[in-house]
Amino acid sequence: MSGSSLTATLVGALEGSISVLLTAFAGYLTSYYGLLDRPTVKKISNVSSLLFLPCLIVVQMGPQLTVKEISKLWIMPVWGAFSSLIAHLVGWAGMAALNLPAWTIVASGRANANALPLLLLHSLENTGVLDSLKKEGESVSTTLDRAKSIVLLNSIIQQMVTFGLGPMVFRIDKARAKKDGGDDDPEGLRPGRQPHGYPTVQDREHVGLLHDYDGDDQDADDYTGPLHRLEDVPNMELYSRLPPRMRKAVDAVSKPLNKVLAVFNPPLIGGIVALIIGITPPLHEAFLSKDGIFYNTLTEAVSNLGQLFVTLQMFVLGAQLATVKSANPGVKSTLWVLLIRYGFMPAVSLAFVYFTAGRSWYTNDPLVWFLLILVPSGPSAMLLMNLAELMNIDQGPVAGMLTISYLVSPLIAVVCSLGLQVVSIAQERS
Repeated sequence: MSGSSLTATLVGALEGSISVLLTAFAGYLTSYYGLLDRPTVKKISNVSSLLFLPCLIVVQMGPQLTVKEISKLWIMPVWGAFSSLIAHLVGWAGMAALNLPAWTIVASGRANANALPLLLLHSLENTGVLDSLKKEGESVSTTLDRAKSIVLLNSIIQQMVTFGLGPMVFRIDKARAKKDGGDDDPEGLRPGRQPHGYPTVQDREHVGLLHDYDGDDQDADDYTGPLHRLEDVPNMELYSRLPPRMRKAVDAVSKPLNKVLAVFNPPLIGGIVALIIGITPPLHEAFLSKDGIFYNTLTEAVSNLGQLFVTLQMFVLGAQLATVKSANPGVKSTLWVLLIRYGFMPAVSLAFVYFTAGRSWYTNDPLVWFLLILVPSGPSAMLLMNLAELMNIDQGPVAGMLTISYLVSPLIAVVCSLGLQVVSIAQERS
């Protein structure tokens, strides 16, 4: 890649990343000046995650999840899970060596896996950066659609990793607070207590974990809504009528069943629906073919809903940061997370693609190579706010770190530029 081409790529990626940041900033200003309050932001986020994201997953991933394409895309979920594990381990090492709060582990390990890369890809299309990643004879819009499906496939994997590790990690901070004699239930930041007159924000970037709270201060200290999904609470009227042996059987089955059901969040369900439609020829023809009986009606409606997710979620991200009072996350914590998210993980991803791509070990697709570099990089996911709220951990430092992380998000342009250069090198040897 020539020097002029590299500069043009860097400028295009920088313009794209700034446009993404400005979208989030618009949401921040809207909420900051009172046009949106916390309950409204919460409801918009819920609709976006529970409806728009699954719709987007179905219409974007469905066409790509044929048996032939799955055999080509296996590297993305494998690398997504492995790179996330690496980042979490490095975050854990930083916590142990530098005495950082445990939430930095999840902040280090979990990048924004859907809204940011999806909107960035739209911007890269407009600036011409995606042209270099097209297959021969492929239009840019088709390349963008393929990129979206790959990003969404990775986001489902990231979702499962985060909710597998996240709660365990956050319990470390909770235990520390108890040991130090501090208040592990920070005033104003747990569900039900609102010194500023605002209800708790729930960001369902990927999954809804918490029950809605209506914002009424009455009996606030008795509110335990967030725990109801986690408790094994049988129907006592029916339960009491069961024979003792049957009760034991219910107790034995209910806990593992609840754990299994907890995994089935809306994005995962959307992915399962997309997989079923994609690999079943009659369904694929009916829903995803342009000549299909449902394509111009049901599929088009689902597509319209799904397209709302991309921009709306970044807008809500900014609005959400304005609704939670930020606190100083600490210099060490912030620098460590930023170093991993914008330095270490991009370096690992660049090295992985540089040494493995173009050797026929996995698909020879420049777009896949580029996304292997892009998706593990960038700012931490807003999902951290969900986990902090769920575990009754102080959200202030987390919000402060996330604000800084997104303010420096134009650094992702450097990752994009270097990534395209590495892809170009891999193409030459393939």
